[in-house]
Amino acid sequence: MPPTRVLAVCGATSRGSRTRRLLAIAAESARAAGAEIRTLDLREVILPLYISDDDALDSHPAVVKAREEASWADGFLIGTPEYHGTQSGALKNWFDFLYAELSGKVAGMLAQTGGGGGDMSIMSAKASFAWCHGFTLPFHAAATGRDWKDDALTNDRVRDRLVRLGRDVVRYAPVIRAAWQDALTLGKGPEAGFAGFHVE
Repeated sequence: MPPTRVLAVCGATSRGSRTRRLLAIAAESARAAGAEIRTLDLREVILPLYISDDDALDSHPAVVKAREEASWADGFLIGTPEYHGTQSGALKNWFDFLYAELSGKVAGMLAQTGGGGGDMSIMSAKASFAWCHGFTLPFHAAATGRDWKDDALTNDRVRDRLVRLGRDVVRYAPVIRAAWQDALTLGKGPEAGFAGFHVE
C-alpha cells in the first residue's frame, strides 16, 4: 500500500510564525507514522485575492500550485494564527480557490493564538473545510503565547496533541478517502450521499 499523502498547509504569513513551528511538529509526527509529507506555506506561495468571476486566475502560477498540491493530498494538516477571532485571511483565501480538491478528504486543524484558546479560528477553518465536503478530526491542537519560552514550545500537553493530530490524519485519511471513492462509483443518486454531487 502506498504511503498516505499529507499536505501541511501553513496559513501564517509572518516570518517568525509560531504556527509554522506547531505545524512542523504535527507534520513530523505524520511522517513518523509513514506518511509522505508536502508543505504549502502561504507566505511563500502567495495567492492572488480570489475573485469569483475572474477566469484568468485559474492560470495564475500560485493558484495552479495550490490546486495541484491539494489534489495530490489524501489528507491535510492545516495551521492558522487566530486573527480577530477567526482564521487568517491567507488561509480563507486558499479555501476560496478550492472545492473538489478537498472533498472526501480529512484534515487535522491547529492554531496559534495571542491569548484565546484557538477555538474560534479552528472552528472557522473546520467550517470552510466542511463546506467543501471534507471531513475534519473531532479534536484539534492550539497554543497560546504562554505555551512558549523564547522559540521553544514548553507545554507538553500541546505537543502531545500535535503528535496525536499528525498520527490520526495518517490513520483516518485513507479510510475516509476509500469510502468516498466507493460512494462515487454509485453515481449521482441519493445512495451515493453527498459524494454524488461530485459525479460528473
